[in-house]
Amino acid sequence: MKKVVSFTLLVIITTVFSFNIQLVQAAQNQEHWSKYPDNSAKSFKDADSFYKELNKKQYVEFENAKLNIREKTYRKDINSVLSRADQYGKSRVGGVGYHPKRQVYVFVTVSQEGKMWTAVFDAETGLKTNEGRDL
Repeated sequence: MKKVVSFTLLVIITTVFSFNIQLVQAAQNQEHWSKYPDNSAKSFKDADSFYKELNKKQYVEFENAKLNIREKTYRKDINSVLSRADQYGKSRVGGVGYHPKRQVYVFVTVSQEGKMWTAVFDAETGLKTNEGRDL
């Protein structure tokens, strides 16, 4: 009888402890993305329209480029878009602080000489979320 009570008590304590950990993790994720939450349900202009209105000091495609990519995607898929230019040099970005389903614009341009420039802009704020790099 003591063993049954002890085992039942252990199961109850473990369940409560596990549930508390899940609640804490959920709260941390909410805080983690509080600045840049999920905006997948919102509608934004297409990547070409955004590019045409973009300040050319922030990003401009190379003239006669070998490759130009303009794409609106989720934050979690940025590196998939960037991987399409891997033959010209690898470029990857992280996403700390951004919800994986946050919409962004990804731009890549590669010059005739093979110089690559990438830029990622938040679709909602229009702000650049990475440092465009010459590789």
